[in-house]
Amino acid sequence: MNTVVHLPGESAFVPQDDRLHGFYTCKKYMHHYARLSGLPNDESTNERIDMLLAKLGLTSQADTIVGDIFLKGLSGGQKRRLSIALEALSEPSTFILDECTSGLDAESALQVMEFLKDYARLAPGRRVILTIHQPSSFIWTLLDHVILLSRGQLMFQGPREDIEVFFSSAGYPTKPGWNPSEHYITAVNDEFRDHELSVEEWHAKYVEWAQLHPISKAPQPNSIKRRNNSIVKASNLEMRKTQRSGGPTVVVELTYRYFLNLWFNPGILGTRVAMYSMLALMVGALFWNLGERDDLLAIQSRAAVLFYCVAFFVFMSVAVLPFTVMERGIVDKEVMNKYYHPIMYQISQGLASIPGTALLAFLTTILVVPMTGLNEGFWYFLNMYLSLLVAEALAQLVSHVVPHFVIGMAVIAGLYGFFMLFQGFMLVPSDFPDWLRWTNKVAFHTYSWRTFMVNEFRGQTFSSVQFPTGEDVLRAYEIEDVDRGNDVSEQLL
Repeated sequence: MNTVVHLPGESAFVPQDDRLHGFYTCKKYMHHYARLSGLPNDESTNERIDMLLAKLGLTSQADTIVGDIFLKGLSGGQKRRLSIALEALSEPSTFILDECTSGLDAESALQVMEFLKDYARLAPGRRVILTIHQPSSFIWTLLDHVILLSRGQLMFQGPREDIEVFFSSAGYPTKPGWNPSEHYITAVNDEFRDHELSVEEWHAKYVEWAQLHPISKAPQPNSIKRRNNSIVKASNLEMRKTQRSGGPTVVVELTYRYFLNLWFNPGILGTRVAMYSMLALMVGALFWNLGERDDLLAIQSRAAVLFYCVAFFVFMSVAVLPFTVMERGIVDKEVMNKYYHPIMYQISQGLASIPGTALLAFLTTILVVPMTGLNEGFWYFLNMYLSLLVAEALAQLVSHVVPHFVIGMAVIAGLYGFFMLFQGFMLVPSDFPDWLRWTNKVAFHTYSWRTFMVNEFRGQTFSSVQFPTGEDVLRAYEIEDVDRGNDVSEQLL
């Protein structure tokens, strides 16, 4: 039966991989997390930030950017220490770290462990839980409790001082001059060499030994704090509570972070601007002054152009997916550590996407409409803007479901292919098989294309015998009764 342990107070988790934005400097990142945590913007917070950076050896890098694949910045070890500093800032009661010394040299690893030891002792009720694979002999002496696992089997759990008693009783005492942790790990690891005892036999020995030796109470790490040759009783220290900001503050902060990312990484939006502009120019050049013609070919070309604008300008929103998937790890960590609820992040992303999608819709409008001579430029812009906004929201949704952006792009491409096929251009809804007619109502492409068509053809007259009026064109596509106001709202729903 599984046992669920509820630890008092708030918890913070530092994953093994450093999930950080590359454009922040160390100090600005700390201030960003201070605002997410609801810490006051005063001298005490500034002092706490400076203290954490100093203790984790980042004072010299306070104004250095984190860096990413595009921007050079901190080393891997420095990023690891910054990740720890960010979570320590809000002073969680339970601090959980996965491989906190990964990527650190021996001295840096020791300093990090000493920082965590001090952190646990600074206030009553604090605890630090971490995984570590190769603790040095210096780090080993800093641990209070140890859980040793091999192939998912429990080899030992209890105070560090008792583990040598167990291994000695099993006939495997630590040899003089050996690092105790390396000795214990080697003894129970049978992946590379055969041992006298298998993992299962070690587990059985521990279970038998534990029944005769109940876990003793380890010295409380919070009982005494020694600093600068003075002794302070931790019981006299006030238990500090982990803080978190409220909803509106978080939405503002996350929205601001999004725009900072765009500012320091202009390629995120710049690439999309270039793509949309070039495609719009090609559409305009290929169908130059299409609106001045009123023959049958012009009618067919207008419908085709509008289908293309809906299909491919919306489809290109898939370009945002790699960036949203890359940020998902950061968001997952922050949500896990309760900086905000996922709905707060989605609200901020929705607000942040408004200017970008408006810019892309504006660019396509001022290029396509004047060059082709299509009607109703305002409604073209509004319809394109809402379509891109919905597409952006869909990309955000998919990014939080798929494990990798390549899979996400394939999923979105499949969805858009489905939507394009059933939006009513290539086949009118009455010609759909009965069991597929519902598909015409599902795709937001349907409402976008119908709005474009109504804007372009309603109230128009043509020289074509087959389609003398725009209403005849709409009737042929079975959209003569469409209300563009309703369809615009349907896109959002």
